[in-house]
Amino acid sequence: MNALIRWVAVLLLLLGTAASSLANSPIRRLVLAAGANNGGIDRDLLRYAVSDAENFVRVLEEMGGIDPADVLILREPDRESFTAGLSELERRVQLAQRRGDRLEVLLYYSGHADEEGLLLSGEHLSYSDLRTQLKKVPAGVHIAVLDACASGAITRIKGGRRQQAFLADESFDMRGYAFLTSSSADETAQESDQIGASFFTHYLVSGMRGAADVTGDGRVTLNEAYQFAFSETLARTTGTLGGAQHPAYDIKMSGTGDVVMTDVRNTTAGLVLAEALDGRLFVRRGRRHLVAELYKPAGRAIEMGLEPGSYTVSLATGAAGSALLAADIALEEGQRVELARSDFHALNMETTALRGARQEEGLKVALSENNNVDIDMGAGYNLSLGLFANTQEEPFRGMQFAWLVNQAQRRAGSQVSLIGNLAMQDLRGWQATGTVNWSVGAVQGGQVAGALNIAPQVRGWQIATSTNIVGNIRGWQIAGGSNIARQVKGVQLGALNIASGVKGWQIGLVNLSGDISGGQPLGLLNYSRTGLFNVNGWRDETGINGFSLSSGSRTFYTSLSLGFFEDSGQRHWATGLGLGLQRTRGVFFTALELNQYRITRDVDGGNYRFDIAVNPPNVEVELGDAKIENYLTRLRLLGGWKVLDDFSGGVSVVAGLSLNMLWTEGNQRLVEPQYSQAQEMGDDVFFWPGFSVGLRLGR
Repeated sequence: MNALIRWVAVLLLLLGTAASSLANSPIRRLVLAAGANNGGIDRDLLRYAVSDAENFVRVLEEMGGIDPADVLILREPDRESFTAGLSELERRVQLAQRRGDRLEVLLYYSGHADEEGLLLSGEHLSYSDLRTQLKKVPAGVHIAVLDACASGAITRIKGGRRQQAFLADESFDMRGYAFLTSSSADETAQESDQIGASFFTHYLVSGMRGAADVTGDGRVTLNEAYQFAFSETLARTTGTLGGAQHPAYDIKMSGTGDVVMTDVRNTTAGLVLAEALDGRLFVRRGRRHLVAELYKPAGRAIEMGLEPGSYTVSLATGAAGSALLAADIALEEGQRVELARSDFHALNMETTALRGARQEEGLKVALSENNNVDIDMGAGYNLSLGLFANTQEEPFRGMQFAWLVNQAQRRAGSQVSLIGNLAMQDLRGWQATGTVNWSVGAVQGGQVAGALNIAPQVRGWQIATSTNIVGNIRGWQIAGGSNIARQVKGVQLGALNIASGVKGWQIGLVNLSGDISGGQPLGLLNYSRTGLFNVNGWRDETGINGFSLSSGSRTFYTSLSLGFFEDSGQRHWATGLGLGLQRTRGVFFTALELNQYRITRDVDGGNYRFDIAVNPPNVEVELGDAKIENYLTRLRLLGGWKVLDDFSGGVSVVAGLSLNMLWTEGNQRLVEPQYSQAQEMGDDVFFWPGFSVGLRLGR
């Protein structure tokens, strides 16, 4: 018995040592972050989804101990690239397992969503599929942060509900998963031009920089970050047009505590807000970019981790923030600066004549380093005038004018130039140039070019004399040459129109689409993978042997026809254009067509004798080569039966009745029915009923 007790004690000691070794092993966190301003042609173009993802990753790299090599960031992904990112994350985690590290996986998404799932360039990724794919990643802790409309629907899959905090203890040893969402299942997630971000991500990042450290231990846990983001988001959105926004969560954690997201003590520079400070603080870098925002109560100091640089800290105090104070600080590497009440100075609120607005700063004009005249219009809007090239490296919002070329590296407004415009990120406004517009990001506004427009997404207009190329467009594409798009909701107007999917109209000589709905293709040749495309061979009551190529949508089509017949040893030709409506039920279809034919017969030149009632009575004249023309208008009702269904869309037998009207325009009548008598309705106009029979090959 004593020996057994000793063996059990040794075994427990070994297990405890192994558990302790496992608990003390380093934690490695791998991150997949995605920002998608583009939710598809049915959704408004967001401004800050990509920058939200970048800001979230930045704070984790600065304060969360994450190696940049363990971060995978996706900008404007579609469904395929997003799922490929998840697969790459799984592969990286599997490789990291070989080192024996404790692994945590963090997924962040900012963009569009609905109650069913994420919207990635208009493509759905369901919440159930997202959870399934994330759980396949072999890590001890899975954390997902979704900043999107109706993202709270993912928490309902396993009974999550609106809550202000995670039910977890304060420690480090955790296993399981947590889903943080910016809104409940029936709410919209909102972004703000004033803060330059979405509300939820802005306050989540602010909290992770130290604003959420309520215990004062220098660490921000998942619980603290979520609690801070929940309270601030709800408070700031209560009075917005979108309405109050309630972040939600779903959590299933096992262990003894919470997950530490960031450690303020790991930063190279820090800002300490003194205990006596009381009010809402705004931390801006370079007077523009809002880095953090928080309400600071008196009675406890708060330390925030920041990058080295110059900052302006604004403090709103008094009733409804009526008193505004400001302090300018410079943080250097390894420095921590404490900010007290005495470091602030009062700001005078300038009254202006603007209707319904207050401008804090007056008009500022400056000459930039690249010899542009930059005009600060206030409220974050800028006007930049360049003599030749106008390049903006910093985040730019406003208008760029240049004689030759405009380039904006980050967030751009309208661009006007003679030669070309280039926007490296999303653009809200217009690109207008004499030659080429190119936006790497999405455009909400329009592009007008003398030659070429290129963009991944446009909500508005693309107008070019030559070519428009776009991923998705909601609006109009107008080109003298070709329009090329993946998805169109609106109209393509050009000589050649090409799109994968069209919800609207294609108007041109040639229209090609994968699928078209909600509108019609209108052109000489139309092809849609799900529409009508067939070749007809037919013979009618006049003896014309004809061939028609019909193409269009499921219900509307255009046709090109060529026919011939022999009369008195001479060949006659019939060329025609037509419009048709078709309805299909099973193997049967009916169609109503309106066709216009040009009937011609060649007259060879030579010497001809005519009897003319003048002296002399016989006159010989010489005629050159000529054509005799008639015009035939035909309204035809057709019925068809598909007899074969496995050959190029099928083979159908077609028959129909018609009403025919012929205009000879003073020429010899070239065509007439063989089995009835044409009725003369007036000078050079003839009418008769008719019929046709034939075969159709195709759908």
